[in-house]
Amino acid sequence: MENGLINAELREIEGQEQQGFIVNDLDQANWCFRKIRALNAKIAETKAFADKERERINIWEKAETKNAQDSIAYFESLLSDYYIRLKHVDPKAKVSTPYGKISSRKSAKWNYNNEDELLSYLKENDSSLVKVKESVDKTELKKKYKDGIDAETGEVLPGVSVSKEETIQIKPIE
Repeated sequence: MENGLINAELREIEGQEQQGFIVNDLDQANWCFRKIRALNAKIAETKAFADKERERINIWEKAETKNAQDSIAYFESLLSDYYIRLKHVDPKAKVSTPYGKISSRKSAKWNYNNEDELLSYLKENDSSLVKVKESVDKTELKKKYKDGIDAETGEVLPGVSVSKEETIQIKPIE
């Protein structure tokens, strides 16, 4: 029943959009809300369908690429083994072909096992390595300085402008 009503509302919209419609009373406003409700239902239905199809495509993509990824891992392991054997003979060995290169690089990897302990140490011994992020507490600022003005002194806050805006909210009931 609900779907039939929505379809009827959607059919009725097609003619009205072309004519140019103006809301003059509560009945016409209600008509607009019914149309919005029908269109929101259509959007939800389209999204649900698209999500279902995306899920199917993702499953298909994983299945199609899994064998290729497994083969890539196999060939990379073969190349790694070959490169390790070359490095035993010549520590500066490199492999270069028109289709790819193999090389190695030594670097230091830092493992931060206990950052709290490290932070505490640096605060005591080298505070220049500790970052402190300052920011304005905007919630408290708005409470204390109503409309950007200090209530006690009448001073206007620098770097802030406050403008009054009216927003219209249209909330159709689903």
